[in-house]
Amino acid sequence: MERQTMTRPVAPRYYWLWHLAALKVIDADFGPLMDPLPPVSESALREVPAPGIRSTVWDRIKGGTATVALIDTGVSRTHPNLASRVDADRSIDFTTHRYGAQSLAMEQATPWTREGRRAFFPDLDLDGLHPLQLSSHEQDFLEALVEDLRQSRGVTRPLPDGDESFSAHGTACAGLIVGEPAAVAPGSAEPLPPERAFPQGEPNPNGNLLPYFGVDPFSHLISIRTSFESDPYQYINAFLYAWQHKVDVIVLPRGLPDPVRGPLRPKEDLKADLETWKSRHAADLFARLEVLGNGVGDPFAAQPGFQPDRPWKILSHLMQAISCHIPVICAAGNDGESQLIYPAGLADDSNGIVAVGAVTAEGLRAGYSSYGEGLTLVAPADDYPVYNRHQMRLNRFDPLIAMHDYSVAAGKEHVFCPLELVTTDLPGVFGYDSGSRPWSSVMPTQGNPGLGGGYYTAFGGTSGACSLIGGLVALAQRARRAAGKAPLDGLQIKRLLVRCSSTASVVEPGCRPLTPDTMNADDEHHLGHAAFFGAGLPDAGALVTAALAGT
Repeated sequence: MERQTMTRPVAPRYYWLWHLAALKVIDADFGPLMDPLPPVSESALREVPAPGIRSTVWDRIKGGTATVALIDTGVSRTHPNLASRVDADRSIDFTTHRYGAQSLAMEQATPWTREGRRAFFPDLDLDGLHPLQLSSHEQDFLEALVEDLRQSRGVTRPLPDGDESFSAHGTACAGLIVGEPAAVAPGSAEPLPPERAFPQGEPNPNGNLLPYFGVDPFSHLISIRTSFESDPYQYINAFLYAWQHKVDVIVLPRGLPDPVRGPLRPKEDLKADLETWKSRHAADLFARLEVLGNGVGDPFAAQPGFQPDRPWKILSHLMQAISCHIPVICAAGNDGESQLIYPAGLADDSNGIVAVGAVTAEGLRAGYSSYGEGLTLVAPADDYPVYNRHQMRLNRFDPLIAMHDYSVAAGKEHVFCPLELVTTDLPGVFGYDSGSRPWSSVMPTQGNPGLGGGYYTAFGGTSGACSLIGGLVALAQRARRAAGKAPLDGLQIKRLLVRCSSTASVVEPGCRPLTPDTMNADDEHHLGHAAFFGAGLPDAGALVTAALAGT
């Protein structure tokens, strides 16, 4: 390849809530579209860091609220932009106790406060939950599990809340869904919820806080904390807990262990490739790993039993059945593969699972976003470099770009998008952005006044895109409640999302319509828009209008 000198361009300035404008939650004026459009190797962004705001979708909805269940790593309940949105009494932790745990607020606990007991599943039943499509043995198993949960008692603990230490991912997702501006009334130091803060409110005088807005700052969120262990029961409990509370939407901005396709069980077309001569070394590696995986196990470890797949099958059927009643919004995955992660890969026309991919403001699939069969739609997020034989998407804003002194093959370069999602962060050293020392090392529950900052971060991934769609669904459900109508079920919401999305949309402040790219195979872009974007980018205004018109 020919050597060339790379120069680092100046990063464009951009509106920090650009993702809300891209989804038409905010009607922002970025000026006229570019004409003609540049090629995909060049930027089609309009650099308008302070666009005029004509209106918002929130202006059309008077009152009402919706409830979002976020199944993730937990959410900071002390964050000023989330404190009034997170339902602390109904939020729960399944990582430290099978039947659920809650931490007492620090001001409620003393050194002599003992661990308490609380029933978290007193009203759980399966009435109306169909179609489960389980065998009689599996149905008996599930009903026995439900009865066990109904009789169970979790714990309340006088300990520092784990959500204030390990919930950076969940806190970022929660901000995108329901973050509110943390405004204060004149003469007051206490943040007010948005229902009471405007129009007389002013931004919080703490210089480290922003008047931040999620997609629906008037809805509320239940945090359901789970771990990344391969334990199907914590996930079953999480979905049953959301079902018991009859939430309006479930957001799952992460993957779960796939009971069918583990790391040693590649999909069929990959296994076919392993039979070829050129893949003989990869086939040998898979064979060696399988032998290693079948080695002698730890006799003291928990054993899978005679039906190790039964709880995983029940979880799969449970998620699909619940999604028919309550929409389940899932991240498509950040592997850049031509297949979706689990459980997003379960999405089809028979259920209310919504698989969400990520798209950049340049109108291209985000470099990491998985795609393919089952993808429902896309939402805005950040980008990631791609460097393979099909395309080169170089982050030319990286300080190390000068070290890349090779030209890109003709027709292979795709423009990298520097825009990211600004959202709420876990304050202090455990967040994505820790803030300024020494204040950032003080835990919020220990009286952190916010002087160290660290309340916000740049975020992205299909987790961020998934969270934005979860906020859109909350917006639609709240609009119906405000109009005195019943919320829509998962199948109805999914149909509306598809109907109100378009692959011809531009992702503001960009000018380029959604454009397929070649990622994993030659001429892959010829698969068409649906493979990379599903139904496309949704329009919040159209969604609210359609939701209000629905039965």
